[in-house]
Amino acid sequence: MLQDFKQIRLQDTTDVEYILSPENSSSPTSLHSSALDVFTDFTLVSPVTAPESMPIEDALDYMKSQHVRMLFVLDNHDNFAGIVTAADASGRKVMAFMQRDGVSRDQVQVRHIMLSKLNIRALTYPQLKDARVGDIMLTLKGSGEQHVVVVDESSAGVFRIRGVISTSDISRRLKIGFDVMYEAKSFADIESVITQGG
Repeated sequence: MLQDFKQIRLQDTTDVEYILSPENSSSPTSLHSSALDVFTDFTLVSPVTAPESMPIEDALDYMKSQHVRMLFVLDNHDNFAGIVTAADASGRKVMAFMQRDGVSRDQVQVRHIMLSKLNIRALTYPQLKDARVGDIMLTLKGSGEQHVVVVDESSAGVFRIRGVISTSDISRRLKIGFDVMYEAKSFADIESVITQGG
């Protein structure tokens, strides 16, 4: 059976100086780049999820350990129920729930704080494929959100979460800070910062 294969000659690495990474393997991202450049596609990367019964403190710790600022929340049947962000889990929403229901912080669960799927607005994957990074930035700025969920429909007609775009991913790819993204008076200001390298 091994006769079907051949041994490949190994090469010397003496002259190799760089290690390629996804960030520098493609051309730089700009406002005119495809929105797919800043899209986290769940056909390629697993989503970070949490059960709705998870204590809110554990959810915050989990977000930190996974280096994300949002979790997709699953119900008892592992179906999509909503999202919870780091801002929601560490901010006023938790305090308001504690005061309203007379509970301590360790009794607060993700289900109490999450944004239900009934209240989430999303982009469709076809919309995303036709969009540019600047379109997504304008959409996020208009919604006031830090994330936008992207949905698609399977060949069997089942709707599912296809992925997500976050302001932090856009900021990282454009190599500019959040403050620049949101305080800029125009996209020309942002383009100017991008071209000047930060």
